[in-house]
Amino acid sequence: MSNTVAQRSQSKANFADVVVFIIAFALFIFSIYLFGAAFSTPEGTQFWVFWAGLLTATFAFILPMLYHWIVDRRS
Repeated sequence: MSNTVAQRSQSKANFADVVVFIIAFALFIFSIYLFGAAFSTPEGTQFWVFWAGLLTATFAFILPMLYHWIVDRRS
């Protein structure tokens, strides 16, 4: 019985992987900023700034998964 995991070649990050990671990391840092800004925004806008931070963080985590789904689908 062959072990398919042992037969896999080691994959290395290419330039596009690094760019996607940097963008996702920047979005995550921006979401942390929005979470913090939600506590000092004018009355009535805290809700929207908080949810903008939450959605930005969600997109930052989903972005690499979407990228690899698209790239893997092509090959």
